[in-house]
Amino acid sequence: MRVGVLAVLGRELTSTDFGVVAAAISVNAIVYGVRDIGLGSALVQRKDLLPAHLTTAFAASIYLGLALATCLFLAAPLIGAAYKIEESVNVIRVLAVLFFGLRSIGTTSRMMCQRAMNFRFIAMADAMSFTLGSIVSITAALAGAGPWALVAGYVVEETVSVGMFLVHTPPTISFRIDRDRLRDLLTFGFGQTITQSAVIVASFGDNLVVGNALGPRSLGFYTRAYDLIKFPSMVFDAVVGNVLFPAFAKLQHDRPNLALNFRRVAFVNALVLLPASAALIVLAPEAIRILMGAGWDDAVIPFQILAVSILMRTNMKLGMILSQAAGAVNGVAVASLIYMALVVGGAMVAVQWGIIGVAVSTAFAISVMAVHCCILAMVVSGMRWRTFFTAHVPGLLLAGVVTAITWPAAEALRARGFHAPFVFAGVGVAAIVVCLIGVAIGVRSKRGEFVWLGSELGRLRRRKAAP
Repeated sequence: MRVGVLAVLGRELTSTDFGVVAAAISVNAIVYGVRDIGLGSALVQRKDLLPAHLTTAFAASIYLGLALATCLFLAAPLIGAAYKIEESVNVIRVLAVLFFGLRSIGTTSRMMCQRAMNFRFIAMADAMSFTLGSIVSITAALAGAGPWALVAGYVVEETVSVGMFLVHTPPTISFRIDRDRLRDLLTFGFGQTITQSAVIVASFGDNLVVGNALGPRSLGFYTRAYDLIKFPSMVFDAVVGNVLFPAFAKLQHDRPNLALNFRRVAFVNALVLLPASAALIVLAPEAIRILMGAGWDDAVIPFQILAVSILMRTNMKLGMILSQAAGAVNGVAVASLIYMALVVGGAMVAVQWGIIGVAVSTAFAISVMAVHCCILAMVVSGMRWRTFFTAHVPGLLLAGVVTAITWPAAEALRARGFHAPFVFAGVGVAAIVVCLIGVAIGVRSKRGEFVWLGSELGRLRRRKAAP
């Protein structure tokens, strides 16, 4: 859905429109990392939960949300000046009220759904709110609302999402904070807050550097390229990650099971994302043209550079989730601070080479963070380096085969003048066929994790065949 909406908006809005909103989203997202000082995640991770924990988390989220919204609203002119994008001031103010004044009300309800592993409802709420917000954004864009089309969509999306969670899992409304229960939650939450804040600064700090140095047009190109390659890790974090965090938390004292599931998820990630990254690097010109329309060619090379880090971003998320679920929040916090320094510092140095230079420095920072987080996960689960690397070998081999087949095929079709949709479809189908054949050969070989994968696929087929 996000890819489809982006394809429509990319044709109706300019790179400058996206840059104005990206500036506002960046600063809101950075501050949003401390919205509940990690109390929401602590509600999911904590083994024993009392009613006072819930009321304390609700009250603290409300107070902190209002304080942050007020500070951001008043500081909006200074932030717009820092970005050198004055048009973003009012957008920052609207989103500040939205993200903090509204979203903080629904934090406890959402986290309790996650703790209960009620992912069916979470998926319904996310899909419904995004659909309605997207309809509003597209309608407003067609009416010529410019960057405010994106803002209108965010307003609708957040309002619907918060409303659905409040109705489904009503919080116990209380404005009293129990200091002892707050201390219980902060034991986990403080390190989680440092991690969230550092990762969000890292995720958007390069936007501040690009916007300040190169202007909203270049920022629009850079953020569109980055957003496209973030889709796999977004899906992993929003779908798989939300399931894995409470699941790993239940296994936090069972190291053999932690290591087993860590290896299997890493194996599947590599098997899917490494060949996909190879295909996307080859088809980057066509992907940008199809998704964003004409006039976005400057985003192609940054997209190709950042596509190299797709698996690294996802492994970074995996390592963080397992380590935090096992209680190693301080180690993840340290890794996140190093990551933040690498992203922002690297962007400040590399921006002299434009958005291509920033893309290189960001991809490097992501890779360092991924290695760091996976080392932490291996320590808490007892997994060895050799086991972790072996889990990635099938994906690496498959990516090599995909590259060897798709690269010359794409060049041949381009040389004959075929249009972008035909090149993308033809080469994309070839890549998918190669991957399916490779997985089938692996399952038949009954080696390594392919034994487990084959049994899971067989179980899925039996479930579908059952009456």
